[in-house]
Amino acid sequence: MKKTQWFLRPDVLYLLCVLGVCFGLGFAAWLRQGEARILIYEGLQKGFTAFPVLAALVTRKITQDQSPWPLSLKLWKRSGLWLFCAVIPGILIVIGAVVYFALFPQTYSGIFRYGLLLGIEGEAPIRSLSAFWLVTVALAAVCFPLQLLELGEELGWRGYLLPKQIQRYGIRKAVLLNSFLWGAAHLPLIYFGFNYSLNNPLAPFSNMVMMMLMCMTLGILCCYVTLISGNCLYAAVIHGVVNLIGEVPVFLSVSLENTLLGPNPTGLIGMFGLMLCALVMLRLLKQAENRLPLNKSRK
Repeated sequence: MKKTQWFLRPDVLYLLCVLGVCFGLGFAAWLRQGEARILIYEGLQKGFTAFPVLAALVTRKITQDQSPWPLSLKLWKRSGLWLFCAVIPGILIVIGAVVYFALFPQTYSGIFRYGLLLGIEGEAPIRSLSAFWLVTVALAAVCFPLQLLELGEELGWRGYLLPKQIQRYGIRKAVLLNSFLWGAAHLPLIYFGFNYSLNNPLAPFSNMVMMMLMCMTLGILCCYVTLISGNCLYAAVIHGVVNLIGEVPVFLSVSLENTLLGPNPTGLIGMFGLMLCALVMLRLLKQAENRLPLNKSRK
């Protein structure tokens, strides 16, 4: 049998496609100035969620891969898992934000500048912080249409690439590698100031390191729920909830700038709850390797 060229391996070809687009656009933006840079950066930002699924489709076409997508809309079949995905990440982010503001009380404004979050004018004083967080977690949990916006990334990284990596590297290495590479794809965005303040020490490179840590953390969570369910839509729910709630804490701060520590979950203190959860999941994955639905279906 003729040996397949290394660059035509499905996992490699997928990465060449998606990382090539992300870093290619990032390099093009770096070369330009003014409005041209802004337009390229906006194209990268707006297309970021679509690039992974498009890369998966291209790779499947070239390699003639007809394996089924690990995707089902029937989240209610595992209501407990859905509840975990929809609620627990939000609670962990809230805990991280509360700890951050407790450690740095001078950074808490007591005002929610929702206008900056929604792109409109408006702000409101926080009269009951516990009630505010309760409503925020509940709203993020039920915003399924917004959670679906993350499906493009999850179909590519967890739905398509992860099973290929498990076949080659085993489950734990595959999960870590998948999460690391997913983080690497974000680096062109972070370089230009996405998610972090460029006033942070050693920015943008310190921001890039912190984003890698965040993506490793969130990636493990998304890999875990995809593997135990055989359905990457659960990962999209987690991803969507984190993106929805994760932008809220900074709009309660005085500076409106996300630092390397927080208050958003992209900071070290803000993400510590998610990190602990990821470490537990990584251990559980190894223990349950032979019983995982997605892993079984690929053997």
